[in-house]
Amino acid sequence: MSTNTTFVGSAMGKQVKTRQQATSQTEVLIPRDSAEERRLQRAAKSHQITRVAKGVYVNARDTEGLALGELGPVANTVRRNWQQIVGHLVPLAVVSHRSALIGGFTPEGELILSHPTRFNRKLTLPGLVVVLIKGPAPLPGDMPLGESGLHWASRPRMLLENLNKSRGCRRTAGKAGVETMLVNVLNASGETVLNQLRDDARHLAPLLGADFSIFNSLVSALLGTYAKGVLTTQAGALVARGTPVDAERLRRFGLLADALRTIPVANCPDRVLLPMARTHAAFLESYFSNYVEGTRFSIEEAEGIVLHNQIVAARPKDSHDVLGVFKLIMDPHVRSSIPAPIDILDGLRERHQLMLARRPEANPGVFKEAVNYAGQTRFVEPAFVRGTLLEGVKLAMSIPEGLGRAIFYAFLVSEVHPFSDGNGRLSRLMMNAELSRVGQARIIIPTLFHEQYVDAQRALSRNNDPQPLIRALSRIAQWAPLFDFNDLKRVVADMKKSNAFAENPRDYRLLKPDGQVFA
Repeated sequence: MSTNTTFVGSAMGKQVKTRQQATSQTEVLIPRDSAEERRLQRAAKSHQITRVAKGVYVNARDTEGLALGELGPVANTVRRNWQQIVGHLVPLAVVSHRSALIGGFTPEGELILSHPTRFNRKLTLPGLVVVLIKGPAPLPGDMPLGESGLHWASRPRMLLENLNKSRGCRRTAGKAGVETMLVNVLNASGETVLNQLRDDARHLAPLLGADFSIFNSLVSALLGTYAKGVLTTQAGALVARGTPVDAERLRRFGLLADALRTIPVANCPDRVLLPMARTHAAFLESYFSNYVEGTRFSIEEAEGIVLHNQIVAARPKDSHDVLGVFKLIMDPHVRSSIPAPIDILDGLRERHQLMLARRPEANPGVFKEAVNYAGQTRFVEPAFVRGTLLEGVKLAMSIPEGLGRAIFYAFLVSEVHPFSDGNGRLSRLMMNAELSRVGQARIIIPTLFHEQYVDAQRALSRNNDPQPLIRALSRIAQWAPLFDFNDLKRVVADMKKSNAFAENPRDYRLLKPDGQVFA
């Protein structure tokens, strides 16, 4: 009996220790039963963790001496994890009104939610005030925020709600804010999308108890300003069609296209043909493409996410980012086809929608409505996105198939930056789709080479010099084919030995699998 008791006690001790280690690494702690609730209460009382709401704790503590208005560790933890926390406190609420329009917290630090039964109240959390307004539960088109239990208001719902009056005009954007958004939609996506938005709003208005007539009058007035004149120049015709272009970018694309027509680039046949090897290669392509964009997991965590569907509970959206790119690489249609020039807009929107389906705040499948930046680079204005893509892709057809055209597609998408997020990953998906389409090896850009790749892009973006980009992508195109992807553990080990996962090119050199210097 004593032996069994000792064994059981030891096993339980190991379980508790494992549980405590997991807890120490988790930012938000929500007890699953009364025993765990008591344990967390004791931990909070001894200042190991902090209680932020009934049944919700965070693994952070504030130190003394915080300045007035300064956000400490507790408030920052709450803000980072607001979806999980608020979804637990107010399940089935919808991020709505001004919060949905501006993408989250208002400048006053409020998060505005609609709820059918819990409304006209506030939940005050460290660093955040949750304002509950009366409104219907999730409606058709509202997007779930992962597994949090919250939804994000669809665009027509959000716009209709923002036409309502609110206290001090803090919680809705009002007629002026809605009009600004509609102008951005028209410039970015055209009349068809704006008309569809109006149709969707018409059907939703009765469910919201909203006045559709104001919304309808705004759309009608905006469409009335797009009267067509008798124009003879290409630029004038594009403006009349609602598709003006970024002339500077078109000249830059022309420089790149001229260079790619005259500079010979090597072709690397695709030798990753077996299904398992192709899966492993797709996993590593997705891993590196996400890592350099800030979605960072260990290679072991990423393998669990992609190949074993082990979503990281604390980072569900990041997990689905890696998984989304992987699924697009494995999709037979997306993997090896490029939209025809006339279909390029729909093709990019479709890929973006699939890639970021779990990030409604990034407007998956919707062209950007505000200009975006990377450092000092200002990308194409929203009003010029469609026209610049349509004209740019025509140049792609004049470039030899394969690597040359793939380089052009990569720069086209990256330089236009048509979406608010995900442009780098999308540019590499388009590049590799062109390579797969003609049976060439897909390019994997390892972390160690990414800085060199970005520098080459900047040389073209800022100095109109296409040579560094052509050299960089022509060179790295020859790296991935050196590896054997049939055995995942082996190829990961070989890539680690090659310094592919290193981040500082001043301390490391990219190597071949045999240890020789590659770049």
